[in-house]
Amino acid sequence: MPRTDENGRQLKALLDYLLDGDVDAKAIYTALGVSSSTYYRRIKERDYPNAEELRLVADRFALSYPDLQIRFGLMSRQEVYHYLESAPVAVASLTDQTATARTARRPKLSQLSPRPDAPPL
Repeated sequence: MPRTDENGRQLKALLDYLLDGDVDAKAIYTALGVSSSTYYRRIKERDYPNAEELRLVADRFALSYPDLQIRFGLMSRQEVYHYLESAPVAVASLTDQTATARTARRPKLSQLSPRPDAPPL
């Protein structure tokens, strides 16, 4: 019997719930990087999904990796909080990058000159 979340759902059922739709098994085994036969054999094993499989699924479907670990009992909320408190956290501001991208303009064609090292056409 594979691992289930706190509500007794297996990974595919949880993905269906979180992503508001029917997630194909093909999308899951593609995210895991395994063949369909390996996937169908793996979903029957006791340790499915493991932490690496949850990381791959989280990356593919843009989900929170720590949240999936908590849901499947691989980490507790307390362990996540303790980790966050002990690790220095840096937050990058997306607005600064967006502002510079908008202000940077491409030069006009009249301002361009040929590169001296470029071969002739």
